[in-house]
Amino acid sequence: MRFFSKKEKPVLAPSLPLLLLLLFIAAGCASVAEVAEPEEAPAEEIVEAPAAFSTTLSTRELAELRLQPTDRFRTFELTVPEAFQISEEELQQTQSNRGFRIQLLTTENVAYADSLMLEYYDWAAELDELPFDVMPEAYVTFRQPFYRVRVGDFRRRSDANLYLAILRTRFPGAWVVIDTIDPSLAP
Repeated sequence: MRFFSKKEKPVLAPSLPLLLLLLFIAAGCASVAEVAEPEEAPAEEIVEAPAAFSTTLSTRELAELRLQPTDRFRTFELTVPEAFQISEEELQQTQSNRGFRIQLLTTENVAYADSLMLEYYDWAAELDELPFDVMPEAYVTFRQPFYRVRVGDFRRRSDANLYLAILRTRFPGAWVVIDTIDPSLAP
């Protein structure tokens, strides 16, 4: 191994790959095609509109200019495949499952959600007077990433708001939400 002094600088021999790279770059930059002069485009003639032509068209004239569908599209009827059709009974049942619940909590902790549901049942059992015949059920549902504690199966928002006023004495952060309910449990 040879050490160089500060005054002496090593001479590096150019390598073959480096020379080839420079040759390719130089060849790529060279232009071999002659530049042709662009041909002049013929001057366009300016056509003047006839004197009878008006820039405003009547409604009848516009209707004549519009594209009209062919006859086969005039009689085309949209049909829903049988697999996707639902009966009137199924439609009524789907609509009857829509209602309201009161949400007490949203959390990522399932144990906390379960304990709040049990706390609701203890609190509701001690109530002297309920506005309904039966105590509304509590549910813990999971919709990633949260567990939700919801109470009741109410068909009308007014019923949910009535029970919400009572619930807020113990659970001040409760609010009414739209949800799918069990109609047989609705007051």
